[in-house]
Amino acid sequence: MKKLKSFGGKNLGGATGKMPKNLSDLQKLQNQIDKEMEKLEEEFANVEVQVEVGGALKVIATCDRKVKDIIYPEDLVEDKEMFKDMLIAAMSEVMQKIEETRDEKTNEIMRRYMPFA
Repeated sequence: MKKLKSFGGKNLGGATGKMPKNLSDLQKLQNQIDKEMEKLEEEFANVEVQVEVGGALKVIATCDRKVKDIIYPEDLVEDKEMFKDMLIAAMSEVMQKIEETRDEKTNEIMRRYMPFA
């Protein structure tokens, strides 16, 4: 491939026969990011989120997407349709909160390494 030069004599690309000087630095940076992301993934098991629906039903989950507890008064189960609706709403809300927390913590790491991201 032929080298292209601009009017000022700058190389515009083409075959130079050399690898970029900072390729190893890029690889090191990628390895650091990977290690931090793995560590963060492990920490998500200890980060809890909780939501409360209707003042009666509470769902507690961890950011590794595992439900730890569902707390509700016994009389809430008597109206099965209402209990079902509240449980669906609470599960949807807790999953959304988990994703928001995960995104926030992941973005913190990415901003540290890529300030324009």
